[in-house]
Amino acid sequence: MHQNPTDSPSSPTRRAVLGGASALAALAFGLRISSTAAQEATPTSDPIGIDSILLGAGVLTSAPGTELLLLRTTIAPGGVLPPHIHRGPFVIAVESGTWGYTPQKGSVNLTRAAADGSFTPAEEAMLDVELILTKGDFLFIEDASQDWMRNAGEDEVVLFIAALNPLGQDFGTLLDELDAGTPTT
Repeated sequence: MHQNPTDSPSSPTRRAVLGGASALAALAFGLRISSTAAQEATPTSDPIGIDSILLGAGVLTSAPGTELLLLRTTIAPGGVLPPHIHRGPFVIAVESGTWGYTPQKGSVNLTRAAADGSFTPAEEAMLDVELILTKGDFLFIEDASQDWMRNAGEDEVVLFIAALNPLGQDFGTLLDELDAGTPTT
């Protein structure tokens, strides 16, 4: 029988994903905000309409102290994930929907899907300027970053996230929790 790496409550991968899930995908049971949020709107301090599941994970022997995570995250219409930080590199690909992403710190490269199924050359994103991404677009964030995101459309946003994460660390930490010293797990 195959055992999921997160089956053990003490597993570093389980702690990182569940901790990351509280920051990246804190469930907002039925909570919604107006879908008319302006691009320059100030993000909420609590996640709204975010859900995330772990699709796979593994501890890397080739990169000691790290683990590879694969997540599927959905953002409901009107959903927002307030400012948060990540401690390692990751890729976020848009499967569906219209996603608003605002990088605040770090190095973010944007690649857009072209109509013929190819990709445009990657371009570095400006900080504090919202990017609007749609199906096939993706971001590569090379090092520690700070950002916030929202559903910028009327349909659910579906994202796939592959992250190289420090072993035993949360994938994401809300800034409010970091400032208050409150852990996400």
